[in-house]
Amino acid sequence: MKLHVCGTAYEGRVVDLRCQPVDGATVAAAIRGTWPLPAVDAPAAGPVYDYCGHVHPSMGLRTKTALAAAARSRGHETAHDDTIAELRERLADLDRAEPTLPSARESVDDATVAELRESAATARGRLEARETLGAETAEIRAEVRETTRTLAKRETERTAARQSRQQRRDRAREYRDRQARRRRLADRLANRRRDARRDLVDAVAENFVAALEAVPGPPAADRPDDPGDVPPVPAALAVLRLARTDAPVVVATDRFATPTAAADWLSAPVVRC
Repeated sequence: MKLHVCGTAYEGRVVDLRCQPVDGATVAAAIRGTWPLPAVDAPAAGPVYDYCGHVHPSMGLRTKTALAAAARSRGHETAHDDTIAELRERLADLDRAEPTLPSARESVDDATVAELRESAATARGRLEARETLGAETAEIRAEVRETTRTLAKRETERTAARQSRQQRRDRAREYRDRQARRRRLADRLANRRRDARRDLVDAVAENFVAALEAVPGPPAADRPDDPGDVPPVPAALAVLRLARTDAPVVVATDRFATPTAAADWLSAPVVRC
């Protein structure tokens, strides 16, 4: 790896930054690529780095999740992996934006349409009567045309409003159904992920216990029955010992005599902060 910190260039498998005014969180963020400085040239951080990339006394740790990521980094697979991939793909297909609903149209009430139909019929009746009598019809013809035009316009508006309401209901129902399918798939995916994590943890459980036993430094006064309940720092170091970590691990703990000793024990490049 290569680092440039405060005008100084560092290169190698082990870098000691304890003399520099830079904290471990910043260095780890730079290695992850989420912070611009210090400039780092190193292998990309894998999933296990999200849990154990920066080992320090105030850290927390989701030990079993980190242990599952460590198992993955070593190529472990589970019988649930194909199902997980399928569920992810199906969820991605459903992950669309909310539908755009057509504008709500103001409906024309039935009474208005009935009144217009009656007016149109009355005007046509008057036109027929005047035609029978041979009287002037120009004015009444104009009235028939205007009344019929208004009726047609209102009926068209009522039909459009009815279709708009139906489209809004259909799209809203389709969206609710899609969201329900999405929740069911998400629940199934979460269950299969838990199953896969359990299998991965089981696959490396013995090695994890052995790694815990080998962690340098003082042993815990009260060793918990469940290795998953071991304090974060020794648990993180044990996870890292199991994992393949090509990206430099930022270590801010005095459990190793030297940064080189930390890199040797972890079998990983190390930045000491």
